[in-house]
Parts: sequence; C-alpha cells; structure tokens
Amino acid sequence: MLALVLAAALAAVPGAPPAPTGPAPTGPAVMLDRIAAVVGDEIILESEVTKLVALQVVATRADESAKAYRERVLDERITDLLRERELRKTGGLEPDRAEVEARLALLSERLALARGKTLEQVLAEAGVSKEEATAYVRRGLALDTFTRERLAPSLRITDAEMRAYYEGPFRDEALAAGLPAVPPYGEVADKIRELLRERKLNEAIARWTDELRKSTRVLVYRR
Repeated sequence: MLALVLAAALAAVPGAPPAPTGPAPTGPAVMLDRIAAVVGDEIILESEVTKLVALQVVATRADESAKAYRERVLDERITDLLRERELRKTGGLEPDRAEVEARLALLSERLALARGKTLEQVLAEAGVSKEEATAYVRRGLALDTFTRERLAPSLRITDAEMRAYYEGPFRDEALAAGLPAVPPYGEVADKIRELLRERKLNEAIARWTDELRKSTRVLVYRR
C-alpha cells in the first residue's frame, strides 16, 4: 500500500518520471492520499497535515476558521521542512528527553483546555500513535533549538538601542500599564536587553526563512 501511495504522490509532481506500468488494476479506484505541498524534492501529504491539525501541534488563534488554521498548519510544516533540510546538513540534533516530555505535557494541557479531552482520546480519534505525537514534538523542539543556535550568536544589542527602547516603547508601555513612575533604566536594562534580543532573533528567523523559501521550489496544492 505504501508503494501505491508514493507512486500516486510522485505522479502528481511536475517533472517527475512516469510511474511504472503494469497490469491494469481492476475494481473501483481508491484515493489513498493526496499531495498537500512539494518542497524541493520532498512531499508533504494531506494525511500528515490532517494529523497535525487534529493534534493542534500549532496553537490555534482566536476566531480563526478551520480553513485558515489548516492553511497555517501547512505553511508551518513547509517552513519546518525547509529548516529540516538545513539541519540534516549538520548531522542532526537530538533534543533533551526531559524537554520533549515537557512540551508533550504542554500539548496535552492545551488539548484538554480546548476540547475537554485527554491526549490519548485525541490521538485515538485522529488515528495517531503516541510515538508519532512524540516524534512531532521532538522534531519541533529540535528545529526551534537549531534555528535559535544558528542565528542568536550573530545578534548584537548596543547601548544606544537599549536607551532608545527605554525612552520609547518601554516608557509608553509602562505608562499605559498605569505604573506611577517609569522604573530607572538601571533596574530594567537586563529586561530590555532580552526583549530586544528576542525581537531581533524573530526578525532574523523571518529573514532566514524567506531566504530558504526563495532558494527552494515550493508548490502548494490548494483544495
């Protein structure tokens, strides 16, 4: 059956070699799977996207439609696959087991809050094994760690940037929060440095992701 799935998937990829010919099948045709996207020479199947949607590995947003959420999950999976290609060049990364279990526990809590069901119940309904769910979480953690470790060392936060942030956004937020007075710069300098570092890191991740997309052939099949 796996061979049939791959043959059907490859047949839908533009430029792919023709599937092997053989005796004509008998009986009604059965759709085993569909291609959701092609990233370089790798395929994302609809069944994988369906499982990720069911597990809500990507957190949902308020007032987000089911269609919009599914498209965002697919987009996140494309981004992950682009980063996975880079991670494989380094030989891979194995996250700490305790961190994986902690993330899996957070996912379980989120599902319980959103659906009132245990992780085991959601897995059973989605047709996903505990091992698969753990693999999704492990992959996400590995990619997050790899991305941050790749880009964070190049970031530099200057005192001028910190002062400008303190006099601008930080002061405005403090006053909007109703604080009687803005804390002295010396008391919040470390916090400001971390805020700026996180903002710069997110900007660097966005630029790197955009570069990966531009350098890789990505096809998305809209339904």
